[in-house]
Amino acid sequence: MGQVEIVLNSLPMSGGDGPDSYSKNSHLQRRSASLLRETIDKLIMEKIDARTLISCTNTFHIADLGCATGPNTFFLVEDIIKSVDTSLQSNSTKPDFLVFFNDLPSNDFNTLFTSLPPDRSYFAVGVPGSFYSRILPQSSVHIVLTVGATHWLSSVPKEVLDKSSKAWNKGKVHYSNASEEVVKAYEEQFGRDMERFLEARAKEIVSGGLLVVGMCGIPLGMPFSNLADSIIIMYNSMADVLIQMQSQGLISEEQVDTFNVPIYSASPEEVAVLVEKNGCFTVEFMELMDPTAWLKRPMDVEDVRQWIVCIKATMGSLFINHFGDHLLDDIFDRLTTKLVGLTEKVESSYREKVMLFFALKRK
Repeated sequence: MGQVEIVLNSLPMSGGDGPDSYSKNSHLQRRSASLLRETIDKLIMEKIDARTLISCTNTFHIADLGCATGPNTFFLVEDIIKSVDTSLQSNSTKPDFLVFFNDLPSNDFNTLFTSLPPDRSYFAVGVPGSFYSRILPQSSVHIVLTVGATHWLSSVPKEVLDKSSKAWNKGKVHYSNASEEVVKAYEEQFGRDMERFLEARAKEIVSGGLLVVGMCGIPLGMPFSNLADSIIIMYNSMADVLIQMQSQGLISEEQVDTFNVPIYSASPEEVAVLVEKNGCFTVEFMELMDPTAWLKRPMDVEDVRQWIVCIKATMGSLFINHFGDHLLDDIFDRLTTKLVGLTEKVESSYREKVMLFFALKRK
């Protein structure tokens, strides 16, 4: 449990419903997730036999892992329920729907459940716990969904925090634009985490059920460390801001050198190898997609500002945990100023297919 606790104690999503909260600043994630709607509907219609799955209890179970505080999770769940209902049109008895909303124990479940749609068509249950371990009873769920969560590692790879290691990531906040040793440490951490994730889901999902995942992705053969895209510009700018604040005596050199963002972008081929190794699922769909197909071109200053607002709501608690809440606004104000000044560079380095979407069927 030790490694998992590192992230459990530094919850990524900002709680509450205030101006800086995730619930008020996750519209970019919502738009990206909405691009999956048609594919998920098609998968449900073509890849699962809902009538057989509910034949014993007439209750259909759905789980959203990494649900945060809403409202995005509610839109995704309703879309799934509509698709299942459509596939059961000829069935005389409408099933009950039970939805398990999962996130880390320190997630703001109060905000999540306070904002549940009053006219929802399902029963709701909160399930606290890391999805890198078992969180549900064996063979208890028909569809598991997780979007924007499995690229978060269970912890920062220990090698990048070890001064004696070749993977010591001094002065950087991520493996992007880092040494091969740092990239390898992140890659191996992702491999261990995804193995645990698949092992747990294999026990929880019924035979014939679906596991649907959307996460950060990257094409095979294009090392993140060699790419000059907008995400790398953001991470490099983040490191520059922290080093600037260190030079001004606001934070220590040790604080800078030990801060790393535990996010990894996997290729379809990496995930396919791990699925095959697990042996409990068949791959029904796997594709790199453009998560911002809705975004106007060219990007402007306001696009960049909105992007950073969403990053703050998503990662703010990591910064609070490491640097203290008194510096959060200063860090992100500086980051916004820096990236607004790089708007043209961000636009010119934009790379399309950075979301990996895949669906697995339980054998």
